[in-house]
Amino acid sequence: MLDFAKAIASGEEEQGAAPEKSQGFAMRPESSFYQAMSDVEALADSKSALVNLADNFEGFPGSLLVDEKGADAVAGVKAKYDVSPDGDLFLLAQIEIACPKETAMDLLWDGRATTVCKIWKSLVGSHEVVHEYTPTCRILHIKFAPPSLGAAAATSARDTSVIANKYSKTIVCHSIVSSHIPPVDGSENKKVQYVRGDTKVLGFVVEPTGPNSCSVSIACDFALNGGFDWWVTKLLFKCTGVAEMAAKSTATDVAKCLKRLRTACEALAKGDADIAM
Repeated sequence: MLDFAKAIASGEEEQGAAPEKSQGFAMRPESSFYQAMSDVEALADSKSALVNLADNFEGFPGSLLVDEKGADAVAGVKAKYDVSPDGDLFLLAQIEIACPKETAMDLLWDGRATTVCKIWKSLVGSHEVVHEYTPTCRILHIKFAPPSLGAAAATSARDTSVIANKYSKTIVCHSIVSSHIPPVDGSENKKVQYVRGDTKVLGFVVEPTGPNSCSVSIACDFALNGGFDWWVTKLLFKCTGVAEMAAKSTATDVAKCLKRLRTACEALAKGDADIAM
């Protein structure tokens, strides 16, 4: 299984990001906004891990997302997925884009719901910037699209409250507890019930590969919580392979979203104002 602490590289980091001591991949889930803002070491760990994952895709554990012929299941996107013993979903995916690094970073940081839901429409049901503290730090409320895979379609959808930080080539998000985003009880929409998931980390790394090209990587470690925390459910999913199927399905959706991201980035790089995704 993936050991996120091992994702912390000892090599060169982004300036100011090198921690003295590695504590692991994810921010503590119980962090409040102010704790998260002041936890410099945990932020540095997360950035370091994300950069290391992006640089070591081939050697990192996980099942490759491939078709029956062994080719990328979604053409042009490399992806891996796994499930932890505790039932966390882990995803790692990469795509090459013909646009400057700055174009990709700006689009990934675009917090408008219309932009986010166009690119990530198979995963994200709604997206709200609850508060922006600085141009590079904001609180987000993300409601994920209800599951559609087999028996999972009868389960509750997930939402998450995260703090997002933007750096020179990385965007790091992780769960926080915020009075601005209380758990959704479902009363606002009787058709969808939400369970607050734990985004242990959700991040992007954008590496320039040329003056007008870059590589975009996404990594996510997400705990579903709710009924998935029950030991019987964990055992059932492990024995039936449902968890692996769900992780593979989510990885496929992520790969498709990255292709939409590429379409939008390359259109913007060409000066096309009207982006079709």
